[in-house]
Amino acid sequence: MRSPLRLIVAPQIQDRRGLRRYVAGATAAAVVAALLMDVVNQLVFFIDWTAALRSWAVTILIALVVAAPILSWIGRAHLALAESRRQFEQLSRTDSLTGLPNRRALMEEAERAGTAWMVLVIIDIDHFKRVNDTHGHRTGDAVLCAAGRLMGEMLGEFGLLGRLGGEEFALISTTQPCRRMLERLEALRDRFAARPMLAEGAAMRITISAGAAIGGQRGFDALYSEADRALYAAKRAGRNRICLSGELQALQAVEEGRPAA
Repeated sequence: MRSPLRLIVAPQIQDRRGLRRYVAGATAAAVVAALLMDVVNQLVFFIDWTAALRSWAVTILIALVVAAPILSWIGRAHLALAESRRQFEQLSRTDSLTGLPNRRALMEEAERAGTAWMVLVIIDIDHFKRVNDTHGHRTGDAVLCAAGRLMGEMLGEFGLLGRLGGEEFALISTTQPCRRMLERLEALRDRFAARPMLAEGAAMRITISAGAAIGGQRGFDALYSEADRALYAAKRAGRNRICLSGELQALQAVEEGRPAA
């Protein structure tokens, strides 16, 4: 348990409501402490009740005038520190280019969710090096941002979408059943292939490949490896396609009422 003094000089304030509560409570505590000391003083050196009451009123007034601004300053300083920490934590989990969650945020989400029911989708922009080589890295960055926005719009409702790094993105989904998410993933692939993407004044056709796998009791590393193998299968098959792991294919067949292969 934290000591009363530490609660006053080193409070844990997280929001404006907490600040108001801290200032009110700490000011009240300061007034009570000052008044108790004056009560003891008046009882020891008692003259008459009029003098004692006057002294106590003055003590309360002085304590309020002195304590409230000091404690308000302390509270605001700790609130600013807490907000700075939250901003730092947010930045440390955000991809600086696209504004999406970064690899760290994705890994933390995977740890929280567990793999008993988790679909991991790894999405890769096909031939992205050509974009950089042909149009320059600035245009490449614009393509990544635009692609990330489109992925977020179409897949964000199914889980946490983030950027792994380079031209790779990932979706961690715990939505059940997974059929709608897989249908939306196919729609996303079709959307990229059907319409040119505008970036830095240049129009270019971008396609994506994706690999998806469903978790189990093997842990996240095994799930990631399986989704990565599915992605490379999509690449080897000609790109602009989505490949599912064997278990996910079987689950998809069951959800669609088809016999499993």
